[in-house]
Amino acid sequence: MYKQALDALILQKKLPKSILIYGECPFLRDIYLKKISSIYGEKEDRLTYYFDEYDYKSAKNFISQSSLFGNANILIIKSEKKIPKKELDSLIKICHNSQNSFFILEHFGPDANAKDIAKAFSKKFSADFVRFFKPNHHEAISYLLKYSKKISLDIDRYAVEQLYNLQNEELSLSVKELEKLAILDKKIDSKDIDYFSFGLGATTIEKLMEQFVLKKDIKSIVYDISEMANANEILIINSIENFLTQLFLFHIYIKSHGNFNVIDILGYPLPPQLANKRAELSIKIKLPTYKKLFYELTNIELTLKKSTHIDKDSFFVSSLIKLQSFL
Repeated sequence: MYKQALDALILQKKLPKSILIYGECPFLRDIYLKKISSIYGEKEDRLTYYFDEYDYKSAKNFISQSSLFGNANILIIKSEKKIPKKELDSLIKICHNSQNSFFILEHFGPDANAKDIAKAFSKKFSADFVRFFKPNHHEAISYLLKYSKKISLDIDRYAVEQLYNLQNEELSLSVKELEKLAILDKKIDSKDIDYFSFGLGATTIEKLMEQFVLKKDIKSIVYDISEMANANEILIINSIENFLTQLFLFHIYIKSHGNFNVIDILGYPLPPQLANKRAELSIKIKLPTYKKLFYELTNIELTLKKSTHIDKDSFFVSSLIKLQSFL
């Protein structure tokens, strides 16, 4: 099912006994896991396994036990790996047959793997699954504005949009930045975002892509980004793809209209100096080159995800230098 169907079940408090949560938006996965588990029971009734902590025998024993006081047994597993089918089937059936046992599996791995896992979450065993897609721009800003109110942060919509853009439309990173800004205990405007907020968008990816397109040395910038606490090769690749997509949209709009309109192109505003820079960079890349760059970025990401016996740092830097040679 999709988020809308899950929202309806949450309102009715008619959730399945076992549920699989997966998809490309960790922020939404986390939000809904908390909502679901709170409906199932209290925090004291939960057993949570993270990644390699999972142990079938102890998990089975936990949800199989009865309670003199009718308390819930809520098993939560957060993992990027597949649970063996027999074990998964067993846990789901135990919950199906027990009035007070519940099971939530949050899958961090590829969606293709989750689709196989989802087959075990059959409605005939009081189970179901939900996939969370990355929210569109309007939905993401709405989430961030609601979260700002929740943490009593006074911030306007324009500043939130600016923050979200600086974090390359990464919802989880944007939430962390809002939490940092809340410490200031003041009304936050765009100047505060420029001064206090940083991420893979402001002075990092923006600078990297400018150097990249202008065919200047990028090695030192790449290494600086790699040292950031919230960065890894895959996240940097995704940020580059996001930025390149924006440049591509600017390019085709300018080719069609002879000028650019940020609202028409992206659906939200950018500071004028930022918009002008992206327009200038976008035209410096030829249209066929965009296709080659996107294709190679996908191959780089695939290699980084699948290969375990390579020096990822060296491969990553050399790959970006190779990409630059396409310009």
